Amino acid sequence: MLLQTRIILFVLATVTVVAGLLLGFAALREDALDRRARELELARLETSWQLAVSGAVGRIDQGLGRMAGDAEIARTVEAEDRGALDRRVAALGIVAAPATGGITDVNLLSKSGELLYSTDPALEPQPLLNRGALDAILSGQKLARGVRLVDGERLVVVAGVPIYAGTGAGGGAGSGAGVTGAAVAGLDFVAALDVLRRTTGGRVFAVTRNGTVFDGQSDPLWPAVKPLVRPAERSIATIAGGGRRYALASLPVADLAGGRVATVLIATDVTQAVEEQALWSVAYVAAVGLVLLGALGLLYGFLRRNFSTLDGAVKALQDLSRGRAMGYVELPAGNDEIGRIAGAVEVFRGVMREIERSAGQRERRLRRQQRFIRRQMEALAVTLEEDARQNLLEELRQIEAETHDAQSAQSKGVGDELGLLALGFSRLATRVSTQQVQLTQMVRDLREALADKRRLISLQQELEIARTMQLTILPQVFPDLAELDIAARMIPAKEVGGDFYDFFPISEHKVALVIADVSGKGIPAAFFMLITRTMLRAIAESGVGPAETMRRVNNLLAAENEQMMFVTVFYGELDLRTGVLAFSNGGHNPPLRMTASGAVKELERTPGIALAAMPDMPFGEKSVTLDTGDMVFLFTDGVTEAFNGEEVMYGDPRLVAAVGGQANASARDGLDGVLADVARFTAGAPQSDDITCLVLRWRGAAEAPTAAVAQLADPVA
Repeated sequence: MLLQTRIILFVLATVTVVAGLLLGFAALREDALDRRARELELARLETSWQLAVSGAVGRIDQGLGRMAGDAEIARTVEAEDRGALDRRVAALGIVAAPATGGITDVNLLSKSGELLYSTDPALEPQPLLNRGALDAILSGQKLARGVRLVDGERLVVVAGVPIYAGTGAGGGAGSGAGVTGAAVAGLDFVAALDVLRRTTGGRVFAVTRNGTVFDGQSDPLWPAVKPLVRPAERSIATIAGGGRRYALASLPVADLAGGRVATVLIATDVTQAVEEQALWSVAYVAAVGLVLLGALGLLYGFLRRNFSTLDGAVKALQDLSRGRAMGYVELPAGNDEIGRIAGAVEVFRGVMREIERSAGQRERRLRRQQRFIRRQMEALAVTLEEDARQNLLEELRQIEAETHDAQSAQSKGVGDELGLLALGFSRLATRVSTQQVQLTQMVRDLREALADKRRLISLQQELEIARTMQLTILPQVFPDLAELDIAARMIPAKEVGGDFYDFFPISEHKVALVIADVSGKGIPAAFFMLITRTMLRAIAESGVGPAETMRRVNNLLAAENEQMMFVTVFYGELDLRTGVLAFSNGGHNPPLRMTASGAVKELERTPGIALAAMPDMPFGEKSVTLDTGDMVFLFTDGVTEAFNGEEVMYGDPRLVAAVGGQANASARDGLDGVLADVARFTAGAPQSDDITCLVLRWRGAAEAPTAAVAQLADPVA
């Protein structure tokens, strides 16, 4: 883009921004004036409305003056004679028909506020004023003037005055007589609207507070007014109707109690004012546009005249830059910018001629340098790997081809050709350096891998020793007792596990059965398992019972549980004389009991949570009497939560079915049968948790249980 074009665009943008700011400020000023005018118009119309209400009240005051100044009415009100009041008000002829525009409603009230007379024919007419306004009149403090909603649907302009005792000849308020009652009269709301029409000259509409049109519905302008009705809003808007423009003012009307009862809308013809304002706006925008166009025209002529000489100088420079040193254009001399450019062009032409004379010598020197660099690069490429060497030689051939094209087309100088060769040499050096770094890193990684392998082998050996020790700690030999048949197995998910089982004697006639599951897996779970097993054995042998044993073990584990581990435990004590199994469950899976008939169901759950979770927790205890042939299957959640290749869980229903299929099997065969069913279900899927089971089958009480317990305590015997 030419410089003169950029200058014109810059000036155009600047002038446009300035013009936009002027128009924006003018619009803001016009909006402010318009808001001010709207507020003034609303204030004027509100004043007109107050004057209209005051005019209607003035008509009411004429009738009220006659009633309040009538001596007979004063005496009748004081005597509270309703019949006499009806006759006297009728004789005065104050009440007129609504069509005549006179007083339509009259109330006469006693000093206590009781309604003595009302023009309302209802059985229990409502007074025109509320109690607060009436008390102000009866106390002589304030006169009531304003709009009132009567019977919840009719709007009336009301006024009220006090009636003084002794009114008439020689009486009245000035004589010091006291207030004996009040007179209230009302005029139809339409009378105030008629006064408003005459004073404003506008088209008036009225809407009740529930949106019902009160007056003006027959006006042809009403369809345009209706969508803009906002009963609770004081506003002014512009509408169109019948080819004219109107300013629609919305004035909420409040009754004497302060609540809104209606909305008065006044439409004033502003067609001429709107048209004049639009014409002034168009004239202002047109004037700004003409000034902008004139300024741009003057700028364009000035730049075109002054830049024509500069265009010739630019053309001469372009010819010199393309190597056409003889294509020089005569430029005017002088001390201005154009003359200085002409002198610079002459110097530049001399420099180009010198470059052309030395170009041949430089080209010969360049070729010698290229051959030297290529030999050096080929010598270095031999040290690279085969793939890297071939890639580098291919890049070298491409660089030579680009150099040849640059020389033949004369589109690049000597510096560019040497730059291409230097780039290739830089790539070669980078490849050699990268290969050296890679070889060094590979040697370092190999040494670290060998060290890691030695540590891994040592760790695997230690884990295998730990696995052997853990399995050795758990009972592996199951004595053949006359009372019961026992079998158990633990299959850890890792080298060591967190599950464990145990059975041991706690008295001459009782043996303990334990199965537990520590949270987590691996070495931490194995250590926690050993601690739990040791504590459980030590406390159980004291004979305090299952529930108390669980409580004490829980407190000991929770006291030093910095790692926040926990263990679920099922602990039971079997009496070999009676077959009664007393047990307590600390958050573990309830064991399954299979009767001799093959029915399988869970043992009852007892209150209790996992051990080591919280100290001082209570644990429940229950018991069950085993019948001859009953089998009890204790297990951890690794059995029911085993998954197959489709991520389907083994689950409790499958376990119940598998246990039910071992009705006639021994403890060992029943255990093998259930584990075989689990293995068939998982079908080689990775084991996700430790699997531990303990199975016992009750054969019935024996005649010499003491010998059986001794055999259980020392299986080798």
